[in-house]
Amino acid sequence: MIDHNLYASPVQASQALITHILEAMDKEPERPFTIALSGGTTPATLFEVWEREYAAYTPWPRIYFYWVDERCVPPGDDQSNFGLAHRLLLGKVGIPASHYYRIVGEGAPEEEAKQYSSIVKTTVPTMDGVPVFDFVLLGIGEDGHTSSIFPDHQELLTAGEPYEVSVNPYNKTVRICMTGRPLIEARHTCFLVTGENKCSILKEILDKIRKRSIRHPISGIMHVIRNCMHHLYHNISLDEEFKRK
Repeated sequence: MIDHNLYASPVQASQALITHILEAMDKEPERPFTIALSGGTTPATLFEVWEREYAAYTPWPRIYFYWVDERCVPPGDDQSNFGLAHRLLLGKVGIPASHYYRIVGEGAPEEEAKQYSSIVKTTVPTMDGVPVFDFVLLGIGEDGHTSSIFPDHQELLTAGEPYEVSVNPYNKTVRICMTGRPLIEARHTCFLVTGENKCSILKEILDKIRKRSIRHPISGIMHVIRNCMHHLYHNISLDEEFKRK
């Protein structure tokens, strides 16, 4: 099932997503939750809102954090997805190192992809050998990529391991990313999409889904996903587009 949720600002979209996570945790109060985080400017707002408005209400000891993807840089680098989350959220609320598993971006990419796949498969519940995260939080690139799965690397959607090496085709930077099967099998796969620069690609992706055509990686994920997926948008120019559907 695909749910579209429209909000007036990135802050409101972030508030709705955090509330959704906390409500899901309230329904199963006896067990831990696994959450895979993304990087970028949109998650930065999410992290800031979570720390500022929801830190006191979040059962942090029950959450274990992972990462959807990571650039192959040290954690202190401005481009590090782990570094962003740690600066804005994890470090501020005092999450102990035992409750997060970062991708070692400064390591050898191929070896780290294998190592992180092994860590995830042994610490996250699995179904038919595939890790099943409680929440996978994603964004959408202007070219339709998600989880560093770019349009010319769609073979990563069906890769056998949970994580593989990916190369950004525009600047040739190396990344490690979650592949298609864990994205699809997550209990909740959530897209947080903000900014007018995402309007055209978002409309194109949704149109491809309606026509059952796969062009972008995210379209392929949405075609086969079988769990509840929440799209959280803030762009007002999309509002009328969705009202007509």
